[in-house]
Amino acid sequence: MQSEPVIRAADLLHGALDLVDVGGGWVRPSRFSAPQLRALGSVRAWHPGLYRQMAACTAGVTVEFETDASIVTLELRSGEVPRGTAGALDDVARHTGVEPPRPDAIFADVDGRHLGPLFPDEKNLLTLDLVDPDALVVPLPGLGEPRRVRVWLPCLAPCSLRSVTHDGSRLDAVPARRCLLVLGDSVAQGFCAEDPSRTWPGLLAEHLGLDLVNQGVGGQVFQPGTLAGTEALDVAAIVVELGENYRFEPCRADVVERDVRTYLGEVAAAWPDVPVWVLTTPPHLEVAYPTHPRSCYDEVDRIIAEAAARHAQMRLVDAGALLDRHLLPRLLSDGSDHPGPEGQLMIADRLSFVMDATWDEPAGRRLRALEVARGLGDAALPLADALARGVGEVLLADEHAVIVDVPYGARLLWSSDRKLVRRALSCLGAAAVTCVCGEGTVAREVARASRGKARPCELVVWRAATPAVDPARDLRTLTPAYAGAIAEHYSHPEYLRPGELEELLAAGRVIGGFEDGRLVGFVGEHPHGAMGMLEVLPEARRRGWGSTLAAAKVRQLLDEGRLPWAEVWPDNDASLALELSMGFEFPETGQLWYVS
Repeated sequence: MQSEPVIRAADLLHGALDLVDVGGGWVRPSRFSAPQLRALGSVRAWHPGLYRQMAACTAGVTVEFETDASIVTLELRSGEVPRGTAGALDDVARHTGVEPPRPDAIFADVDGRHLGPLFPDEKNLLTLDLVDPDALVVPLPGLGEPRRVRVWLPCLAPCSLRSVTHDGSRLDAVPARRCLLVLGDSVAQGFCAEDPSRTWPGLLAEHLGLDLVNQGVGGQVFQPGTLAGTEALDVAAIVVELGENYRFEPCRADVVERDVRTYLGEVAAAWPDVPVWVLTTPPHLEVAYPTHPRSCYDEVDRIIAEAAARHAQMRLVDAGALLDRHLLPRLLSDGSDHPGPEGQLMIADRLSFVMDATWDEPAGRRLRALEVARGLGDAALPLADALARGVGEVLLADEHAVIVDVPYGARLLWSSDRKLVRRALSCLGAAAVTCVCGEGTVAREVARASRGKARPCELVVWRAATPAVDPARDLRTLTPAYAGAIAEHYSHPEYLRPGELEELLAAGRVIGGFEDGRLVGFVGEHPHGAMGMLEVLPEARRRGWGSTLAAAKVRQLLDEGRLPWAEVWPDNDASLALELSMGFEFPETGQLWYVS
């Protein structure tokens, strides 16, 4: 009788960087290189013992093949469940009152049919029946069309493999694909996911058509020096999800800032041409494990954002938008930090949208968005102006929607598709203030998504000749030394975000009027380009300063080759009258809204 063909399981692995020989022909797949494992277990690590345990787990590692067999058997031996895994499972049991599934379960996908949980028998044999029980015709082994099989190894436990046998005529390895590299902590490793194929990194890699290399490690933070030995990876995309673990222990912001900056610098140096999505800290609940009072956790998102901004290939992702906050007690299976199956699906769905929207180079997205905005004329003038000047980050450039985040928490948005806006904002998160170009129905959709209020605003545009300015007037470009005086006299200081005024002054964007050396009025612009901040002190009013300052600002913009425009609230009769008298044009109303 002919024996079944025997194949080395090691030849079928995806997502493993190395193989650890554990004797007798058995190997343990490692998703880390040997130098990485040394770094993770070194004295420089926060918790080297925990990191060694969690790094041994086979998160994201798969066995993949095509075969015409009906039965395939893997020699598979589960390792000891780490203490970190056991602690997370205890948290799930306490929060839900339900015993969580075993962490050493195996799952498999056979031509899209999902199998599991599966466990090896007492002889360390895992048998897969590849025949679809609903099939009308079942071919004999070796005679049917080949089946595509992917076996998912555990996220939260290690395992070893030896051989694969089958009853068919062939079993071929699936060629390696380019990979999605996920650098993260327990949220990325797959804590509480229950099914290793249903973690958000696994789902994201499937969406992108990439192999997954999941280097999530329970308890990990930004640890410089932990990328050694990854040079051979053919990386197509990178996701960095770190920072949550700073909240559990005392930490200093300056030390964290140094580590985050260094680590992201190492990522950029290792893969300079690969797009990188850097997540801010994901949402959590404080009930089970309150943030340590001497933690610098409140500053971590700022630190991550500033460090990511140093590298053109990096896109910052608001991880707080990846899970619905009002559903956190249900989405976080342990009642603390780790998303369960529903939360994993939500993160994967929303992060997939963000990555699809921002995959191409920022310059390409900007050109695409600018083409859309210019085609809309005055209906999207604020967007076109900001895009043409290179202001802001383009988050979505679609023929039906353009979204641009500009400095100091503001956002510019146009869309003809309310459904797309709703989905985009659920994935991207809300902005403090959103300028909506277009129909009121879209503005109201934005208001619902951000739980804000939509207010109509009038757009005014200067298209006349360069206005004359009385040469006898004392007009000066104001410096940051005037920040205090402006803040004291500006009627709407609530419009100014911290640091915004100082930056405008340093850039020479504010013009002041003086009488006898004393400041009597000023005009500036908002970060997205609108003229504004026009203010004349009470004692100097009705002496022509309003029109003089506005004309001076128009001249400055025209000299720079820019189109002067402004936004005016409909109930601001004085401003509307001034602009009308000066010759500003008033395009169609009902096409500009503010949501806050």
